[in-house]
Amino acid sequence: MSDRIYLHIGVPKSGTSYVQRRLLANKEQLAQEAGLLFPGKTWGDQVLAVRDLRGIRGGRERRGAWNRLRKEMAAWSGSSVVSMEWLCAADEETIARIVADVAPAQVEVVITARDLGRTVAAAWQEYLQNRREWTWEDFLAQLGSEQTRETAAGSHFWAQQDLTDLVTRWSGVVGPEHTHVVTLPHPGADPDVLWQRMAEVLGFDPARFAAQGERDANESLGLESAEVMRRVNPLTRRDGLGYTAYRSGFKQALGKDVLAHRRSLESRVAVPEDQQGWIREVAARHIASVASSGVHLVGDLTDLEPVFAPGRQPSQVPAEEILDTAAEALNEVSQRWLATRTELRRLQARHDRLSADLEAARARVAELEAHPVRFAVGRRTDRARRLPALVRGRVRDVVRR
Repeated sequence: MSDRIYLHIGVPKSGTSYVQRRLLANKEQLAQEAGLLFPGKTWGDQVLAVRDLRGIRGGRERRGAWNRLRKEMAAWSGSSVVSMEWLCAADEETIARIVADVAPAQVEVVITARDLGRTVAAAWQEYLQNRREWTWEDFLAQLGSEQTRETAAGSHFWAQQDLTDLVTRWSGVVGPEHTHVVTLPHPGADPDVLWQRMAEVLGFDPARFAAQGERDANESLGLESAEVMRRVNPLTRRDGLGYTAYRSGFKQALGKDVLAHRRSLESRVAVPEDQQGWIREVAARHIASVASSGVHLVGDLTDLEPVFAPGRQPSQVPAEEILDTAAEALNEVSQRWLATRTELRRLQARHDRLSADLEAARARVAELEAHPVRFAVGRRTDRARRLPALVRGRVRDVVRR
């Protein structure tokens, strides 16, 4: 049984995708050299396990996924780490179940946190990639209202980003001494700082496990691309597109695969000055609560002081720029579709050729099975025809000697 099980529970938009891909890229080496198991064949197995734990819909494949992951960790003699940010919203009952299910292993909770100034902006565009339709102005108004928990945007956001509540809920079950808050540094820091801080908690030398894995699959969108997604989303609802199809056709194919790559070409969304006050106030409460909680802090609480990057408001973006972004996206999606269709045709042609070869081989086998004597005689006749030539060749060899 794993002696310790680290649960990296988020929060979302706090470098979780970065941590997950680096853990996966170093999976075998971490197990062999550091005794740290990243369970599941892929990170997707951990996603299914959390779906199973929290009862989040996800098809038949999620059923029993938590038990499969738990059994793998139970068979491991070192430590294990599960990284899935949906765990951050788990209630006390689910947290208690996790602790009981993995006993006698010690549960260590790891919370990565980023300053609210950047998190609010990143969360808005991520929600748009998950079919939300809030304007930037409406999103901020809901988050900053006195009844924020009663609004659609506020209930979603604070269930995942209320650091005070998150620390209190998890440390109340596992204990503050087994709760670790890892802060993300402000912009301009070495990109490896988060990996180094996670390594400090998980107990390995970060320099020995440097593999980066694939690029971050959860990149943020630029302002113009975010507006394109916001305007597309209601059209998909109007046409009755199911969320599963939306996730593959729009979130992934349009958002992640196309629009996210335009980020460096586009504007950054900025938090207006009249909305920065409440963000600073909430951040100050979070910092104070973490400081007094007794949890293990890795990093610096000043990392959680809000950073407000310069940028534009959606109302400041001319319609022509959004139209240009949509046109570029349409062109790239179409080009990708054409390339995919060409490849499918090539594969279909190859499939057809192989199928024809297979049918010919099957016909030959059937004929052999139906007339075994004819083919046996044919083989002997062929050998008899070749015999005189073989004999003449042998005679010439003897004469030469």
